[in-house]
Amino acid sequence: MRNHNSTFFKSIVASLAMILFMLPAYAQTSITGKVTDKETGEPMVGTNIVIKGMTIGATTDIDGNFKLQTKVSPPFTLVFSSIGYDNQEVEVTSASQVINMGLASSVIMGQEVVVSASRIEENIMESPVTVEKMGILDIQETATPDFYDAIANMKGVQVNKGSLTFTSVNTRGFATNANTRFVQLVDMIDNSAPLLNFPTGNLVGIDELDLESVELVPGAASALYGPNAFNGILFMTSKNPFDYQGLSAQVKSGVTRSDAQGETNPMWSGSIRYAKVFNDKLAVKVNFSMLDATDWVGNDYASDRRYPNQFVSNDPGITPDFDGLNMYGDEFKITIPINTSIADAAEAGLLPGLPASKTLADGFRTLDPISVTRTGLREEDIIDAYEAKSIKADAAIHYKINDDLEASYTYRYGSGSSIYQGGEKYAIRGFSQQFHKAELQGKNYFLRGYATLTDAGDSYNMTALATFTNEEFSPTAARWAPTYGIYYGLARLGLLYQADPSVPAGKIYSEEEAHRIARGAADAPPPPEGGFGIPPAGSPRFNEVVKDVRENRYFQRNPPGARFIDNSRTYHVEGNYNFADVIDWAELMVGGNFRRYSLLSEGTIFNEDPENGENFERIAIDEFGIYAQIAKKFIEDRLKLTGSLRFDKNENFEGQITPRISAVMRAGDNHHFRTSFQTGFRNPDTQAQFIYFPSTSGILLGGTESNAGRYGIYKGGAISPRTGETLNLDYVQPEKLSVWEVGYKSIINGNVMVDVNYYYNWYQDFMNQIVVASKEPSTHQGQTLPAGTLFAPYINAEEEITSQGIGLGVTYKLPKGFTFNGNYNWAKMKLNEDEGSDFIPDFNTPENRFSLSLANRDLVKNLGFNVSYRWQQQFYWWNTFGAGNMPSYDVVDAQVSYRIKSIKSMIKVGGSNLFGGDYRTSIGAPFVGQMYYISVTFDEAMR
Repeated sequence: MRNHNSTFFKSIVASLAMILFMLPAYAQTSITGKVTDKETGEPMVGTNIVIKGMTIGATTDIDGNFKLQTKVSPPFTLVFSSIGYDNQEVEVTSASQVINMGLASSVIMGQEVVVSASRIEENIMESPVTVEKMGILDIQETATPDFYDAIANMKGVQVNKGSLTFTSVNTRGFATNANTRFVQLVDMIDNSAPLLNFPTGNLVGIDELDLESVELVPGAASALYGPNAFNGILFMTSKNPFDYQGLSAQVKSGVTRSDAQGETNPMWSGSIRYAKVFNDKLAVKVNFSMLDATDWVGNDYASDRRYPNQFVSNDPGITPDFDGLNMYGDEFKITIPINTSIADAAEAGLLPGLPASKTLADGFRTLDPISVTRTGLREEDIIDAYEAKSIKADAAIHYKINDDLEASYTYRYGSGSSIYQGGEKYAIRGFSQQFHKAELQGKNYFLRGYATLTDAGDSYNMTALATFTNEEFSPTAARWAPTYGIYYGLARLGLLYQADPSVPAGKIYSEEEAHRIARGAADAPPPPEGGFGIPPAGSPRFNEVVKDVRENRYFQRNPPGARFIDNSRTYHVEGNYNFADVIDWAELMVGGNFRRYSLLSEGTIFNEDPENGENFERIAIDEFGIYAQIAKKFIEDRLKLTGSLRFDKNENFEGQITPRISAVMRAGDNHHFRTSFQTGFRNPDTQAQFIYFPSTSGILLGGTESNAGRYGIYKGGAISPRTGETLNLDYVQPEKLSVWEVGYKSIINGNVMVDVNYYYNWYQDFMNQIVVASKEPSTHQGQTLPAGTLFAPYINAEEEITSQGIGLGVTYKLPKGFTFNGNYNWAKMKLNEDEGSDFIPDFNTPENRFSLSLANRDLVKNLGFNVSYRWQQQFYWWNTFGAGNMPSYDVVDAQVSYRIKSIKSMIKVGGSNLFGGDYRTSIGAPFVGQMYYISVTFDEAMR
């Protein structure tokens, strides 16, 4: 455990700030001209003009005019590009040349350029691995209410919705609502929360107005991107202010409704972007957006999360140990010895009809102990509000040091309210992340450093909130359990008249009736004069206690509560160099990175001070990686072979080597075959390394030796509570993955693009948690943990796991501007396990799913539409929160848009889940209903 030092990051920022003023602007060449639509003759605003192979360039103004000044002397080539139009190149031969250019609408398929697959720009047809992309037009015209929801329609993608503002992307399985096997990058910044360990989706991500592209690599990518790029990686890239100038704004208003909500609720969002270039050297941009809505509701109080696929009644007489899916505080099973309860009550004089000396052994019929749970509190009764909010703001400054080198600094802030579900359910309230990034981007290299700063805000845990609220009303050991035991025993023995004179003496109740009577007595409201008892939900006393536990008390404090602290940081620096200008016999690239996690929860989550719980110091975790990639073309450039190799080292684990080899073969002009062997690995996340947290299943314990060694449960120090056998657990190590993939991509007749791929995955050392009991006592913060204490440590499973899948995507450009898109995905998992194994991998993926869409940007002049349909098959969901079969569901989204060119605006009317009822994407998740909206977007660059 060490304190962090951010001096290196401050130095980067200071150096870049000084660079901004080092070189004066000086132009030897001045090119002017105008760009118009080749078909209509209308001026085109926002067209990008750059010198080929350099970063220097300009954009057209509202009248289509441009002026490009540079110290580069002719001859050189200018590249004209605009969204929805074919690129055009023009040779410049004069230092004062005038160029008037007409651009034609793009009708050529397969011309997209991607960067994510190989860390270099390449045509999407030549990518060595499967990659999906959304460009600006796709983002603007998606059928879904938000671009992030449109990711669900990409090939190979399944989404889990834990909230209206929190969507988790699942590619190739083994994911929950918190997909820790997936990496999400916003302008190359990892936006995973260091404490909760999940990519934060678009809760604090990027605003749609500033989004240039979305790229998705669904498979392993560790050979180039390092740890945790295990089952997929998502890239969201914002607009460079040099390329996208001017003002844009959007207002969206609508309603949400679901059967679970029971009513229609308003929603609205607004965003604004402004970018400006000064003297062709300096560019700035600012963004702000805000969303406010009512969240989807989870109110399944009839299902028991411990008995998947079985009918279990929530009647306490039938199921006394009921654990409601969206009820909390009912997770712990309580064993009550009935005979002892009644004897103790008689001894204390609480049952006046029984002599104090009389015991059950003196003639009373004895009863076996019973196992029950506390009565759970409903989610809607304890949550502060079903609010879904998101605030995003950022500002960036870019400076062109010369024609080949650009410096930039970006500050990004995001805050929101949402629902997050992992092993427990959390109400995220005022959660925020700040991002600082400084970058030097050259023609063939980059150097960037960034820091992320996380604050949990007023977030809280639902289970803890209900559990400690119940304890405040009626302590389990001192009041609630004895009361339950006494009334159950009296009812079963014909002695209930001792506590209730209205009951006939000798009346014996059945087990079901006895449980109902006992729970009613234990849950009785407090007497008028005050004291222990469970007040009705919504009453002043109920709300007072819930609010106190929710807002003023913290995990692992005295008195305990539902809040937690997250003041964690991530510091990251990385660089890359491409030898394109140094060697010409192959493509060679090298790079590396260093990262430090600086964790601080003040003992609420992480085990910062296991000795006395007073001196909470930051936990620092350092890791680094280096990589190289070489590629070469053969057979008249039709065959491209690529090899990548990476080494990573985390201070708590052995070093990891991850290779990747690939081949892409072009047959004819439009047929591309690809194959690759890839590897990936995932370091145990920060919780898997350093958590210490009492939970419903036992004490959650990070599996590194420096954290868990003191508790003695590894290396033969634990037993199985189920079998009693000794367990020889090893400290947790990284997961590993090997992938073989083949694919084919082709353009047929110029208007049909087909992309199909097959993959086969081998998993080793799959991370898991099991419940064990300690053999020997240990200590924590000065308190003794007796032998038999239950722990839930992180371990690596010995079972062999494989999975395979097929993805098929088709894009068909139909006559009169119609475009059809469709994709189908098949996935299957196989587990080879020993008899009696408790291991259940969270594959959580339907075997079959597909999506279809039909769109036309100009159905009639300026009027467009997009409608999409997706379906997924029933599948089995499992994680530590709950398990069971998730029913199949289908979703229809649609929008109609109209462009008003005279005011550079677009009106869009749409809806999601138009014809369906409520659906859920995982066990315990909220019921997702419908959203209807209208939006107005203004953009100076709109055509």
